[in-house]
Amino acid sequence: MLLTVQNIAKSHGLRTLFHGVCLAVEEGDRIGLIGPNGTGKSTLLRILAREEEPDEGSVTVARGVRAVSVPQHDRFPHGTIARTIVVEAARAGLGDHTDEHEAEVVAEIVMDKLGFDATHAAAKESALSGGWRKRLAFARALASCGGEPDLLLLDEPTNHLDLDGIEWLERFVGRQAAGGRSFATVFVTHDRVFLENVAT
Repeated sequence: MLLTVQNIAKSHGLRTLFHGVCLAVEEGDRIGLIGPNGTGKSTLLRILAREEEPDEGSVTVARGVRAVSVPQHDRFPHGTIARTIVVEAARAGLGDHTDEHEAEVVAEIVMDKLGFDATHAAAKESALSGGWRKRLAFARALASCGGEPDLLLLDEPTNHLDLDGIEWLERFVGRQAAGGRSFATVFVTHDRVFLENVAT
């Protein structure tokens, strides 16, 4: 079990978003969260990512699990080169005892997996299309855990992607990690086709 949720609840002001939520995520699961806008899907995802605390209940992540989150709205340091963003994420993920070369190798591997060519890797983030910015957000998240996550948490991952980008994302989420191990994914979406093609 990668992650377990027991009876969590969350309110905003006087409005209860959800209560009594229980969830278990295992290796290879691909779980889609659907529902009308404003019902707390993104809030639940942030709680799973440990970016926000529930009002009640508990979230337990198994020891050693590498969980990364890709938010709905991407924010990057303005004017920064895409490759630099990914190298910085790799350096932060590797910790204090890493060297520059190691971070660069991780960044190169991640960007290659996500289809970055030399032109897109050398582009400033502000020059990238919405689809390539989304790939950059994925690359930054993956580099932060050495390129091999156990759990991906995705908020509206198909936003700003064209058909080719969505097909790439479906292949990526469905792929196996090194050694045949499958990472798990929990995602919020309004895209019915993506949900049907990806969710288990």
